[in-house]
Amino acid sequence: MLARLSLLLDGEKIDYRKSSLLQGVLMERIDARYVEFLHQQQMHPYSQFVCKTDKGTVWNIQTLNQEAYEQIIVPIIRGSNHFVLTHSGQNVSLLDKKLETMELSELVKGFYAGDVVRHAKLELLTPTAFKQNGHYVILPDVRLVCQNLMQRFSAISDTIDMIDKETLDQLAVNVFVTKHRIQSKMFPLEGHSLPGFCGNIVLRCNGSETMARYLQMLLAFGEFSGLGIKTAIGMGAIRLRRDMSC
Repeated sequence: MLARLSLLLDGEKIDYRKSSLLQGVLMERIDARYVEFLHQQQMHPYSQFVCKTDKGTVWNIQTLNQEAYEQIIVPIIRGSNHFVLTHSGQNVSLLDKKLETMELSELVKGFYAGDVVRHAKLELLTPTAFKQNGHYVILPDVRLVCQNLMQRFSAISDTIDMIDKETLDQLAVNVFVTKHRIQSKMFPLEGHSLPGFCGNIVLRCNGSETMARYLQMLLAFGEFSGLGIKTAIGMGAIRLRRDMSC
């Protein structure tokens, strides 16, 4: 099961720069044994990020399977509506909670039966980056986008293995960035900053209908999993948009 808990915050000067502090709040409310389990995972079954909306500042916590939902989201729903940010001592209140869920099978069903959409606009809500050969990549590289999402999908699925080099090669050849409006942004973390990029990109798939549907499924999954590095501390939040303009 995929889930997203959106929390409307009453707190001044909270944005993506304080996402790592919010992750600390999250870890404080989770069972210690599950925290230890998370520390051992290369691919985390959750992501979280902060964004600004017309309603105010929203903290989004997203889980990728039933266990993560029960261990991470449920304690937040049942817990106190107040918390204090470590280091700053800032008091924060939760003004509203909104829960959305989707079965992973619904996403897969769309792959087989959904409409063929060849364009996809991604809004990169928080600094996004990849790491390749020990170096940060802060440009929207199609191969790295698809590879990362395939790895994340495979990590949480017991029945579907997305890690297929031939499919990845075909996506890298047939998917193009046709428009973009991006800018570099730094993500603060424990006394230093990680490089990343935010903005909008439009992708087009020139391959088969099956490939176009596959790409849409990966990107829809990415709305829950996040994209690239450090998604558990607030980086790599993405949203699919219908408006193709940048």
